[in-house]
Amino acid sequence: MTFLLISPCYVAGMAFAVTLLFDSETAAAIAARWALLAEASVSRSMLDLGYRPHVTLAVYDELDIEAAVAALDRTFGDLNPIPVALTGFATFGAGSGVCYAALGPSPELVSLQAGLSSVIGAPCRPHYEPASWTPHCTLAVGLSDAAMDRARGLVEPDWRCLAGRFEAADLVEFEPVVSRRRWALAPPGSSRTP
Repeated sequence: MTFLLISPCYVAGMAFAVTLLFDSETAAAIAARWALLAEASVSRSMLDLGYRPHVTLAVYDELDIEAAVAALDRTFGDLNPIPVALTGFATFGAGSGVCYAALGPSPELVSLQAGLSSVIGAPCRPHYEPASWTPHCTLAVGLSDAAMDRARGLVEPDWRCLAGRFEAADLVEFEPVVSRRRWALAPPGSSRTP
C-alpha cells in the first residue's frame, strides 16, 4: 500500500487566481452590463460565476497557498488604489467565445501583473504570462460568434469610458469562486482592512 503525503498548504485539482477588485461604482457599471446580457438571453456566465466584477492578473493550476499569501502580502501590503479606465467593448476574436471591457493603458498595472510571476514563483496559465496577458474585465464567456455579435450590439452603442480604481486584491480558488485572502488597497495614512 502506498501513502501520499500532501502539505496542507498545497492544493491541487482546483485553480487559483489573483484578481483586482473595482471600486463600488465601477463594479456596479460592469454588473449592469452583465445583467443586460443576461436579460437579452445572450449570457449569464459572469452572473452565474457568483463573483464580483474584477480583472484577473494570473491563474495557476497548482499553488502553494501559504507561500503565495506570504508573497502577495509583500506585494499588496503597501499598495495604493490603482486608477483604471474601461475604454470599450472588445473580444478575443472569432471562436474565442469571450467578450470583455478593454482597459486603457496603465504602466502601473502592467508592472504589477508582470511582477507576480517572480514573486509567486509558480507557473501560471499561458494567457497570463506577462508577454501574453491582455488587461481586461470579462463581460461574458462561452459565446458563439453570433452571440458575441449580439453582445457587441447590446453593449457597445452606449459605452462611455468608465474611470475608476482598483480598491482590493484577492487570491481566490475556483470554481466555485472562494476568496482565500483579500488585501485592501488604501491611500497612505488610512486604515487597511483585509
